[in-house]
Amino acid sequence: VNPIAEVISAAERVSRGDLTTRIATKKGNDDLSALVNHFNDMTEALEKNDIERRQLLADIAHELRTPLAVLRGRLEGIVDGIYPVNDVSIAPALEETYLLERLVEDLRLLTLAETRKLHFELRELDITRLIEKVVNVFEPQAAEKQINLKSEFSGDLPKTWADPQRVEQIIGNIIDNALNYSHENSTIRIITEPFVKGVRVSVIDQGNGVPNEEVDKIFDRFYRSEKSRARASGGAGLGLAIVKQLVEGQGGSVGAENHPDGGLCVWFTLPEKPE
Repeated sequence: VNPIAEVISAAERVSRGDLTTRIATKKGNDDLSALVNHFNDMTEALEKNDIERRQLLADIAHELRTPLAVLRGRLEGIVDGIYPVNDVSIAPALEETYLLERLVEDLRLLTLAETRKLHFELRELDITRLIEKVVNVFEPQAAEKQINLKSEFSGDLPKTWADPQRVEQIIGNIIDNALNYSHENSTIRIITEPFVKGVRVSVIDQGNGVPNEEVDKIFDRFYRSEKSRARASGGAGLGLAIVKQLVEGQGGSVGAENHPDGGLCVWFTLPEKPE
């Protein structure tokens, strides 16, 4: 009776919001021991989710604060007569609304993907043609930083089975991330090669890479390898989080590692067309 009373007492503490509650584990293979272990696993998961929720809210508030402050300051300056009412004065405020719109849309997309409510139009896809299309879009941005985008296609690539629009977004987010953290006069390689029942695309930059202990975190929401980066230069830290959800939602896998020659390699796989 005593151990069951302990479980009941612990459950009451959890119901009151104390998610740090744990029960001393019992040795044995009986049902009571299994109940205690499952209870502790449950409270640990609840505590972790609560911490992540609080951190998410703090991160969102942080990301919204800067553009809203700039927007408010600019508009107040116009109202007070500090800035003239013309295109030059209004343009910075308009730019901040674009940043806010992008942040809200990224959050919406990420939420839909995480809850598996995002619809995918799966079809046969020529990954080679799609990569060339995305690279052409980013060529002007790369040229401004004197960065060379180099596409490499290896072996006989099978037709993949994926949503063209989402794959374009995946590749675009990874290349955009690589451009943000690459040095001038460097090369970003986009390597596409056959993989087990599909294809693998690797984007390798020549930046500073990521500390080894943080490589697994780059797909977390609001992660930045350089904490001091502003949103305008480094983004909100949602791009790779979206990549992970979009890839896994189409049956692929995603990962990253520091390249032996320096820089970061972000890769993803997509399944081949089913027979």
